[in-house]
Amino acid sequence: MGHFGEDLRKERMSRGIALEQITAETKISQRHLMALEQEKFRLLPGGILSKGIVRGYAGAIGLDQQDWTKRFLEA
Repeated sequence: MGHFGEDLRKERMSRGIALEQITAETKISQRHLMALEQEKFRLLPGGILSKGIVRGYAGAIGLDQQDWTKRFLEA
């Protein structure tokens, strides 16, 4: 397991943003957000939907969407 999920969680926590806030802004379920942070990628929908979840999460907390999507694909 890499550090993608843990790094993402740390970025969110350092900004003081709750998963509920991301869900409210993006309409992405907390189940999927938690799967992303825990690197349980098999629980995410496949293909482009997973990338959309990463982009939505990253954008909601002020991270570079393209960079984090690339990191996700490498993880």
